[in-house]
Amino acid sequence: MVCSCCPPRLSRHSKQYRRVLFAPSSRSSWLSAVAVLVLLWIYLNHSGPNGWPPGSRHRPPPHHPHHQPHPHPHPHPHHGGHQPFPPFRPPPQPPATDDTKEPPPPEPTMTLPPPEPTMTLPEPAADDAPSSSTSSAIPIPTAILPQGIYVGATLPASNRFPKSIDAFRGIPYADTTGGENRFRPPVPLPPSNYTFLATRFGPTCPREVKTDRDSGEDCLNANIYRPAALVGNDGFLKGSENGTTKERPRLPVVVYVHGGAFNGGTGKERNMASFVAWADAPMIGINFNYRVGALGFLPSALTAKEGLLNLGLRDQQLMLEWVRDNIEAFGGDPDNVTIMGVSAGSHSVCFYSPKSLRLLTAAATQIGHHIMSYAQAGKKAPFAKAILESGATTARAVFYPTHPRHLVQFEQFLLEAGIPGVAESEVFARLRELPLDTIVKASRAVWDMYVDTVTWPFQPVIDGPNGLANSSRHAASSPAPTVLPDLPINLWRDAKHLRIPVLTGFNTNEGTSFVPASADTNEDFREFFQALIPHFNDADLAALEKLYPDPVKTPRGEDNPYRTVPKGVGRQFMRLDAAYSHYAYICPVLQTAHFLSRSGDGDTKAPPVHVYRFAATAARGTANHGDEGNVVSHDMDSLAPADGPKMPGLLAVADAMHGAWWRFVVSKTGDPNEGAPDGATEWPAFVSPFSRDEVLGWITGGWRRTKKRGTIPAKTEPATETDGKGEIAVFGDGNNERFAGPHQGSWFSRAPEKTPGIPVHASALSDFERQACAFWWARIELSEGFGVRGQDERRGPRDHSEDAPGPVAVVKAKL
Repeated sequence: MVCSCCPPRLSRHSKQYRRVLFAPSSRSSWLSAVAVLVLLWIYLNHSGPNGWPPGSRHRPPPHHPHHQPHPHPHPHPHHGGHQPFPPFRPPPQPPATDDTKEPPPPEPTMTLPPPEPTMTLPEPAADDAPSSSTSSAIPIPTAILPQGIYVGATLPASNRFPKSIDAFRGIPYADTTGGENRFRPPVPLPPSNYTFLATRFGPTCPREVKTDRDSGEDCLNANIYRPAALVGNDGFLKGSENGTTKERPRLPVVVYVHGGAFNGGTGKERNMASFVAWADAPMIGINFNYRVGALGFLPSALTAKEGLLNLGLRDQQLMLEWVRDNIEAFGGDPDNVTIMGVSAGSHSVCFYSPKSLRLLTAAATQIGHHIMSYAQAGKKAPFAKAILESGATTARAVFYPTHPRHLVQFEQFLLEAGIPGVAESEVFARLRELPLDTIVKASRAVWDMYVDTVTWPFQPVIDGPNGLANSSRHAASSPAPTVLPDLPINLWRDAKHLRIPVLTGFNTNEGTSFVPASADTNEDFREFFQALIPHFNDADLAALEKLYPDPVKTPRGEDNPYRTVPKGVGRQFMRLDAAYSHYAYICPVLQTAHFLSRSGDGDTKAPPVHVYRFAATAARGTANHGDEGNVVSHDMDSLAPADGPKMPGLLAVADAMHGAWWRFVVSKTGDPNEGAPDGATEWPAFVSPFSRDEVLGWITGGWRRTKKRGTIPAKTEPATETDGKGEIAVFGDGNNERFAGPHQGSWFSRAPEKTPGIPVHASALSDFERQACAFWWARIELSEGFGVRGQDERRGPRDHSEDAPGPVAVVKAKL
């Protein structure tokens, strides 16, 4: 059956294929009407039972294995579709005419392809198809942009969505990144008055040859979701007339930046349709793609010289600016935009291999970079608030483009691509000529060389002029805008960052997805951190072992929080998890919260910061990196699967967590308590338990470079001020519904009983968390771009971890 709310779709297999649905033409409109009627008659009389021409080779691809059948039989463009959106090519403009002649009045007509076999209807998975009782009443959502008119589709209310949602998918925000645009900054789209279908996801950016059937270099596209109640029967926003704005709603907007360690991931990994549908207040949700791997992040001296660093981050900034300039056409408020980043995709970590798990990171890190970047740019940032889940600017080492690691990885990439030894002037020209598969295979091969040591290739680098930089960026032949002007820790220290409301946090066991599961001895523990931080000396390692005591050496009868481990892993696994979690996630997150909560200056108050910990357990009986993703989006396919176990406790956690997130997005002041129901747990704003000078002392104490870079900013609070308790919200404490049950019995000798836990409660940072962060912050220069230890010319290095409150013995304190 033809869905009445869906425009026809042109087959992507046809040579005559175009995304253009309507175009200006000199043909008379009645001829077009006749053509439409003829085509409709042919289609109804000659189509197969599923809407496909009999004998046609153009069958829909098989449904994604994670999709379940649904009783509604009607095809409809929906959230679960996996067919790629066709590549965008701006249509040719009509030839220039004599300006002295009066142009004829425009007569838009419908551009039609041959009826067979190119005319098809969208064939998404059935679980989002509308029922026959609702499909005919749904108006077609439409948005008029300078780049064209976009026709979307409506996702009907169901047990997955409590209200209908308008979906605009695959809308390009930049031109193709292929051909001559490969390894170049993103190119904005030209103006257009054509009409395009926006009912299916667009291509994702290439990341994995074997699985990227829906990927391509026409990948810079976005998906936009809004409540369907905003759209009138004319297809335009209520309050507008024929597309001309009268009074449109200005809804808050949230833009999701996907994770993937800068080497993978896709925008659709987080279910933003669900996020919007379950929010009590209307809003707009967006996700999008950007370049990853070598195509998006290829640091080297040559890349710096050509001005081609951080292309993936520049894609993101162009997207955010596109939202600022275009979101009003969808009913959004450009002055109330929140950017949100998380590290994991939608599925439970137990579905991924260990190497794939290492791709579940970096999104929040990128948002932190934008918080730094727009503070230096001298222009208004295209966002007002930020949500950083399991990430921070200092969570990943940021080097200069000529750091030895990047230089070696660049040469390895050229070798894998089959062009070693090419003259410098020819490198990028040759790379632009290579088949895409060759580029992607080479990028993945270099990734695989470094994945186990977590010293990942293809990462953001400092691209701004800096007295310490050993790069040739200053000699760039095509100067580019600066995205990362300096080391993130320097920007925090010098207060060169945006002061905006932030919601941030971490999961209890961030490290389980990254540390080697086979680690069994103390030597394995030491070797992991020696490979990760080569300049760790014997004193550093001794202090590390003291802070995280060896569970094997701890005498029986004495408590050790790392002694109990799941089946199939080494005895050092939980110890490594704790140490790496603090190093890469928990302490960088708390560092962000510290500097923002202490960033008040005179009459200017510090922006509100809210910190959380996600504690509901899943695979291995731990709260792993990315486990909160489906909970935040209130994704019912995960929380209440039709054929899966019931998890009422986790659903209550989702109600609390998703509620806090959408209230933060809606509130112009960034308050997740604003509009909370009566009796809801109050989420206290975070106030750092450390003074500004205390942390600056740990970070810069004895660091001789400080004198050369200028003075530390004047303190804004007394040095003794430690009245902050470091209060945070804990979500899902004690919940184990995703872990408990017979299917998880293999992790431990006996599967635990299901417990719902507590949806949310307030807590304060423990002494151990404070001491662990003091340890890592005092050694931040060893991994944050310097790779060497700063020394005071008189005293040499010192161990600042002893400055932290609380004895080491409190290591057994539960996070």
